[in-house]
Amino acid sequence: MKTINLNIKNMVCPRCILVIQNELQDLGATVSTIQLGRATVQIPTTLTRATIAARLNTYGFELLEDKEEILLEQIKLGIQHYIELLENSTKETMLSDFLAHEVGKNYNFLSKLFSKSEGLTIEAYYINKRIDRVKELLQYDELNLSEIAIKLGYSSVHYLSSQFKRVTGLSVSDYKEVIRDENRYYRNLPEALDGLREKGYTYNFNRKDDCIECKDLCASFQIDDLNISEFYRFDEEEDPTGKSVIYGIETKDGLKGLLIDNSHLQNKDLLKKLSDKLNEASDTGKGGLHQAKHHTIKTKFQK
Repeated sequence: MKTINLNIKNMVCPRCILVIQNELQDLGATVSTIQLGRATVQIPTTLTRATIAARLNTYGFELLEDKEEILLEQIKLGIQHYIELLENSTKETMLSDFLAHEVGKNYNFLSKLFSKSEGLTIEAYYINKRIDRVKELLQYDELNLSEIAIKLGYSSVHYLSSQFKRVTGLSVSDYKEVIRDENRYYRNLPEALDGLREKGYTYNFNRKDDCIECKDLCASFQIDDLNISEFYRFDEEEDPTGKSVIYGIETKDGLKGLLIDNSHLQNKDLLKKLSDKLNEASDTGKGGLHQAKHHTIKTKFQK
């Protein structure tokens, strides 16, 4: 057995530590110490760094060998630790002093290296990560903005709001509306129709043979020429077919409308194409399509 040090990129949380520890042990290594970004392990002579790197890559981690890359990762992790310190301590510490101590290098040296390699300053990166944490706390919806400002060490709510708008391009209230919109569930079919109309889905689409037609536009479309950006299915007992489905549809010209289907036993081939298109839209890496929202809602009529 021999002892080696591993510097690991993309470790961001305690779960990462657990995953890497389990994988190293599965490879036959004994983990002496492990923390975000690094580990000290004892390995058998038959286990190579290349084998370890390949195993870690399958989980999105990267084994770092270059000294500058190792330093850059230490800086990023140091900033993450600093934000955690802000949340859990009332002691005031300058970011520059904290990083110099955390990484063990002169801050001016770290600053120049980071700017050269990353294309932005340490301060800008820190602001972006701090705002990312604000967004997380807003999504949790457990603290109001004043409490978030205090928790993350902002001098005032106004300063937090101004920085948030500058970084994201949205006001805090606008961002909250985006969150509400993304997490919106409609209780029934009429409520969904009203909500989607308000969101700009103004045109009516209908099934026609093997295509989709829009009488409002006096046009017909092939499924492949449409994006499905939202999808809602309502299970309703009073409907003998059992389901009402709403497809939020967008044309390539950006026109938005709705296709409502409550007779899914008809024209199975067309509906299969719609289903396939919906699955494509759920894959955010395909075809430039919007990610579709899937919701299945049991109405008050459902037992």
